[in-house]
Amino acid sequence: MAEGEAEGESTSAEAGDHGDSDESEHPDADDSGDSESPGEEGDGSSTEGSTPSEDDEDDASTSGAPESTSGGESTTEGTTSSSTAAPEVDGTATGDDTTTGDDTTTGDGTTTGGETTSESGDPSEVCGALGWATRIGRTDEPYSLTGGGAGTPVVVSTFSELQSLAEGSEPRVIHVDGTLGSGFQNGSGSRLAIGSNKTIVGLRPGTELRAAILISGSSNVIVRNLVIRGPGSDDAQSWDNINITSDAANVWIDHCEFWDGQDGNADVVRGADNVTFTWNIFGYTSNGGHNFSNLVASSDNEPESVGRLNITLMFNHFTGVAQRSPRCRFGDIHVVNNLFTTNGLPSDNGTSAGVQCRILTENNHFIGIQHPIHEREGGVNELRGENIFENTSGDQDGYGGSAFEPPYEYGHVLVPASEVQDLLQGRVGATLDDPSACE
Repeated sequence: MAEGEAEGESTSAEAGDHGDSDESEHPDADDSGDSESPGEEGDGSSTEGSTPSEDDEDDASTSGAPESTSGGESTTEGTTSSSTAAPEVDGTATGDDTTTGDDTTTGDGTTTGGETTSESGDPSEVCGALGWATRIGRTDEPYSLTGGGAGTPVVVSTFSELQSLAEGSEPRVIHVDGTLGSGFQNGSGSRLAIGSNKTIVGLRPGTELRAAILISGSSNVIVRNLVIRGPGSDDAQSWDNINITSDAANVWIDHCEFWDGQDGNADVVRGADNVTFTWNIFGYTSNGGHNFSNLVASSDNEPESVGRLNITLMFNHFTGVAQRSPRCRFGDIHVVNNLFTTNGLPSDNGTSAGVQCRILTENNHFIGIQHPIHEREGGVNELRGENIFENTSGDQDGYGGSAFEPPYEYGHVLVPASEVQDLLQGRVGATLDDPSACE
């Protein structure tokens, strides 16, 4: 959106990166039907300008009328003040799962650094980014992720102010005061394009942004403590709640909540690189038939993504997701210390590595998920450390060989899978009391 436009003014109706319609009625189908995404997004200060291809869909259990969430998790204690509270990470599995007990898979790998907990005993007390966002490309060369830097924060109380300050590459720290934006659906409504060198943080717990987020071609970006709520998933497959695309790099998304994305909750596509998601919720509250959350690359034919799309997902809660938590191509994806629950909704599959994607699945807790380790041709999914599969069904074995060694330190915050559920309780999502807080 242009600088100074009125709050809630519509943008052009551009679709999101929903990729290929490759999944057949069975969730373990291969990617034989992938099609190329033909267009490119903008430069970080404008909305997307392409017509995307279709993405993998499995309607076996996600189609049909929306289902009630009353059988899933309850409200997280002390989390958001918005209308849909974060689900309590109580571990209650719903649905008809066929395996018994708390199955544990243990690998023989070791973590960088070798430590298993933070010095304080609470990883949530460790401030600052970690993971791929702190590296340059697929190397161990450090990147100084500063966002807007140490400048004086600017407090915004209207969406037009936020839009204007988020544009361009001038370093800015922006604090969001109140609920901003007018909502979005079917490729129109409020959409926030974030330029380079920005820190955008909600002032208080549950700060709601009624706008989709686009980070296109930008670098050195930090977004924290916001709730983004989509209109609900459906076959229209329009904007994602957040889309990181077109060579965007070194992006840290922390303590946010992404609910009910129409196309997806958080996609990273088209050559974006070095992204870290920590302490976020990726969730759905009803079954719209397209509860497909985190897509990495929208097509098997995406040459700009080869050797890029390196992403860390740590201390996040995926809930009510049918597919894509994440589903990836090309990237090196570190999925570590996350919780996966159903929220009483259908589950088709969990992590899913396709063409040239390598997932390192480490110390996660899966509850009630079908095919938690979903195998695809051309991908690698290595299980390392301890992953708990509780009341899950279907595939839960690694495949494709070894993944990769993370070139960053994380052993000081790594916890056993058995501690993940309790650790996330009350901490995950937009729970920060003030913009400088860790929890």
